[in-house]
Amino acid sequence: MMKKYKQYWFYLLLALSISLTVLVVNDINDPLIPQIIQDINSGVIGAILTTIITLILLSNQTESQENLTKSSVVYEEKLKIFNGFLDIIGTSLEDGKLTAQEVSKIIQSFSILRIHVSKENALKLEKTISSIDNSLFYHDENSLPNIEKLVEIYTALSNVFQNELYGDNAIGKLEIFDTNNFKNILFRTRVSVIKPSKFKELIFELKSNKQILHTGETSKKTIVFTVDDELLESLNKFNDFMQAIISELSNDIIVKYETKRKIINNITYSGIPLIKLYYKNIYFARYGVSETKRLYIGKNHPEKSQIAALEIFEIEDIQKLKSQIINELKGVLSIIDLKENP
Repeated sequence: MMKKYKQYWFYLLLALSISLTVLVVNDINDPLIPQIIQDINSGVIGAILTTIITLILLSNQTESQENLTKSSVVYEEKLKIFNGFLDIIGTSLEDGKLTAQEVSKIIQSFSILRIHVSKENALKLEKTISSIDNSLFYHDENSLPNIEKLVEIYTALSNVFQNELYGDNAIGKLEIFDTNNFKNILFRTRVSVIKPSKFKELIFELKSNKQILHTGETSKKTIVFTVDDELLESLNKFNDFMQAIISELSNDIIVKYETKRKIINNITYSGIPLIKLYYKNIYFARYGVSETKRLYIGKNHPEKSQIAALEIFEIEDIQKLKSQIINELKGVLSIIDLKENP
């Protein structure tokens, strides 16, 4: 840093040498120089020394500032490169496979990265990148990706980058974090179709699982509600009501019961309970509980549409819908008969 003020140092040292020479010569010999000149010379020496001290302090301050600026620039550049490398890794892995182009980008980015890290950390990064293999892209029996290995890779990279950026000032080594919540969210429903032979068996299935879970075909929203006593009591009364109507309509109507058993995160749910009605091998109507926890009856032939619905606490008013339901179902049966006997 002294080179920056080289010219100043030359003149200062020259002036100091002359002043000191005058002082020494005057002391060796009898005072040859007038007192006023001696006083001026002493003042000049003091000024020169003060200037020298100022230059030293200024040089140190400038050097410190330049070092600080250099460190800041290096830090920012490292941070940019580290973030860029993580982005490339993330983009390359997000589709669950690696292409030749993506591998090329990783290698190029890693080559740039090695310039800015120590040899020891470069080896750690190399080891981490080398751990990326086919197993990273495997899925388990529930179609869950290899989250644990993904976290291991990113944690190893983060530890190297933290060490490079903060050194001894780093809080400590980053540990692998828990990902069970993500696994639970990504867990795919394991579904079994349950077809009880009797209505009582359907009720038993609902009681056993205590909750109904349904994902809408259109909305894709997942609905969950509890199988409480009010729901079961209302469904029982609704079934008795519908069985009486079926008896009035035809002895040829076949009743089939259906629900689903769904396992998510080791919790078992029931699907929407469904009672299907068949006439001459045609699935023409259905009734049960809707995804909004209502009682409903609908037709499936000649097109799918709702006939009636009511809240479970309105079950005592079900008789008011009897004539409407009978007329709708009779119309469907007539269409089926007409089709068979045109």
